[in-house]
Amino acid sequence: MKAIGLIRYDVEDYVTTESHDALQAILTAMHQNGVPGSYGLVGKKAEALWRDGYAETLASLRQEPALGFHSWSHSEHPTIAEQLEHLSFEAAVDAFVEREAKGVSMVADAIRPPEYFTQPGANWVPAAVEALPKLGMDIFFSDAWNSYIVPLAEPYWLGSILHLSPPVMTPKPFLLKFPDNWTKAVESLDQAATLYQGGKIFMVMAHPTELVTTKFWDAVNFGHGATALALRSAPLRSRTERDNTLRAFGQYLSLAKHHHDIEWLDVMELKHRLVPLGPVTADPHAWLPAMALGLGPAIVERQSLSAAQQVYLLATMCATDAVPSSVIIPVIKAPWNWAPPIEDRPMHPMPKNAVRRGGKWVREQVDRFGRLPSLVPWEHGQWPIEDFASYALSMLQQKDKEWISPLKLPLQFLNYVQEPSRLHWDWPIFSTDFRPFRLWQQTLSVVWSLKRACWR
Repeated sequence: MKAIGLIRYDVEDYVTTESHDALQAILTAMHQNGVPGSYGLVGKKAEALWRDGYAETLASLRQEPALGFHSWSHSEHPTIAEQLEHLSFEAAVDAFVEREAKGVSMVADAIRPPEYFTQPGANWVPAAVEALPKLGMDIFFSDAWNSYIVPLAEPYWLGSILHLSPPVMTPKPFLLKFPDNWTKAVESLDQAATLYQGGKIFMVMAHPTELVTTKFWDAVNFGHGATALALRSAPLRSRTERDNTLRAFGQYLSLAKHHHDIEWLDVMELKHRLVPLGPVTADPHAWLPAMALGLGPAIVERQSLSAAQQVYLLATMCATDAVPSSVIIPVIKAPWNWAPPIEDRPMHPMPKNAVRRGGKWVREQVDRFGRLPSLVPWEHGQWPIEDFASYALSMLQQKDKEWISPLKLPLQFLNYVQEPSRLHWDWPIFSTDFRPFRLWQQTLSVVWSLKRACWR
């Protein structure tokens, strides 16, 4: 398989009128070159296009296979991350739905209901994983620059949504410095074709407003945590510069389209090429060696399981004397409130019957609520769910023992969360002291549900 390229346009500048024309120019260039794209609109941008009479542009967007939502107001303070950083996870989900529903309605009224979500700038929030289905979307189309999830050159499921966090293969900034960075842009395509061959994915990310401005519109109006008293357009390139940039970008698209080692898809076509998310029938005995190495996204015998699903499998296996030959495992959401232990805790031997009762309880809870519990009750208190998993696996390995001495299981799924030092909290829109560690901590819980997507 060739490398798979995704071109995503974040359509967000609702202040600079000239950016409307830039969007139409992008759409025309993409159609002329036969390149599929994914277009995520800010709600206020869709409203501005409607208000300013851009019916042709809206009609063109209506025909695009991949239409996305890029937040209600993007960089307007408080941004999504600024509003949610102090909330519990459950409260953050409700707040996300409440604030973003009006933006989804703006896009739906002006064009049609969006199919995917892209966070505005560095506003990656874990609450989106639970909130998006409530807003009619099941794809979180992020990117390696801004995601709290590590760069992933393969598609993954996260809870009940498709999560994409592909590496971005363009200079930064891209069109804002185009065509001066033409050579770097073309070299990036060649690098992507080599690095991601074999059906791996990468992305080209751009903003239509970059074609016509010399500075980002939101940096002009919302920089460093403050909103300008009066919103103003971004500074513009000269007419000659705009024409030259658009011409050069058309040539870039033509080169990209005809690159022998890259296949270009929009995000909806990518989703259609994946095995749909649903229950998995797994062979318990085949999975035991993989789970002994740690809990995390894995594929065994062409079946993909998340860490949460692996715990369900362990619970089922240890709940009865006879291990079943196959187990049907549902889609399982992450625990509501979970955090990794701050330090190692001693784990004392446990009666086999206590582990068995724990397994029955975990299975019942998941079957009832569709979510992994964070704590498991037993006679003298509660186990953290990861401790229960350690006891369950050890019990299956120590079949003849009545008291189970566990070996702690590595939590491999935590390796899929970027360290805070690598996160884009220095985004110019945030105040210089903005450090939403609570959002990062909530992400550690969400990745219990992370699993590899499989191609059809």
